[in-house]
Amino acid sequence: MRNYEIMYIINPTILEEGREATIAKVNNILTVAGANILKSEKWGERKLAYPIDKKKTGFYVLTTLEMDGTKLAEVESKLNITEEVMRYIIVKQD
Repeated sequence: MRNYEIMYIINPTILEEGREATIAKVNNILTVAGANILKSEKWGERKLAYPIDKKKTGFYVLTTLEMDGTKLAEVESKLNITEEVMRYIIVKQD
């Protein structure tokens, strides 16, 4: 088990209740893949470095987790088809 961080950006057109549902959906994807979520931080709505789908802002969420690295491809494939998540990045912690 290694420690990872996943930063993802939720579409800014989604309202607060929808954001909570999206965060729960991403956390569910992670736990089904065998991840142990250590903490999740909502960074709030921030300006993007460049427009994504003609949107200039996004709601950022940072989640720290513990997981087996062989399951990352499964998580990434599910996140790619999650419409509410505009972008994500998974980074291994030292």
